[in-house]
Amino acid sequence: MINPVSARIEDILDSSTQYAVPKYQREYTWGKNEAIEFFEDLRSYADSGEGNLFLGTLIFDISEENQKRIKVVDGQQRITTILLFLIACRNVARQINASNLATLIQNKITFTDPTTAESLGCRLIASESIKEVFENISSEFEWDGKFQPKLGKKSVKRQVNRIKPIYDFFYSELQHLDQKKLSKFLKAIYHACVVRINIKDELEAFTIFERTNARGVDLEASDLLKNYLFSERVEGLEEVWPQIIESSDGTLLRMLKYFYVAKNGYVTRSELYKKIRTYGKKIGPTNLVKEIDDFSRFYNA
Repeated sequence: MINPVSARIEDILDSSTQYAVPKYQREYTWGKNEAIEFFEDLRSYADSGEGNLFLGTLIFDISEENQKRIKVVDGQQRITTILLFLIACRNVARQINASNLATLIQNKITFTDPTTAESLGCRLIASESIKEVFENISSEFEWDGKFQPKLGKKSVKRQVNRIKPIYDFFYSELQHLDQKKLSKFLKAIYHACVVRINIKDELEAFTIFERTNARGVDLEASDLLKNYLFSERVEGLEEVWPQIIESSDGTLLRMLKYFYVAKNGYVTRSELYKKIRTYGKKIGPTNLVKEIDDFSRFYNA
């Protein structure tokens, strides 16, 4: 039974729970335009000091026995962006020598060992599309404020390209604030309200993800297809899907359309997901993944 409850962002970030974006979820896709809209909404509440910003519904999958980590079914774009905003706030607090405030903000971003003051990891395990860079900039001590093209031996240019414009925008808007004005923004985000829904069945999570997103014009057929294949528990999908993405070289949606056209003929973009899913049910999800993987290599060549 779904039981929506009201919650504040502060409640979400003060929880002992770690939130994780599941692998069937879409990538982090918010850009500067969404960040600007988010910031302007936040500014209006920070300036007035009245009311609470409403940030919609957050849906969490709590089906796992270990309640120390729960999955974000709906809301990862907002949660990730809120944390990027707080990272910018933390760095501005340091810049103006508000070290105590910076520490309090850091406690919203990462877990801290109360006996050693060491970081125990970020409160959000972000989408694979930004995971390494997000973890790096979340760290209180490891990040020097510069985005590097590599972390260790791994190239993270694409991850940086997703995160950096949003962080840079937030930092540019906040860097001239004094502590009093910065605190007004923090109050506005901490007191922002959401409707929280917890679900206890993983299959229900897949269904809700598809139902709440299939009508959204900004959710691509590729995101819905990934969700469907994970719901079917296709063996080896966690390894194969990243290879398919890599082979598509940043044009996954186009590759999937060409795949369907090659197999079955013309299809519109709006019908692509439904058509591929119908085809997948006909040949079986495992065979569908194999055919897409094979075609993606041909497409890349």
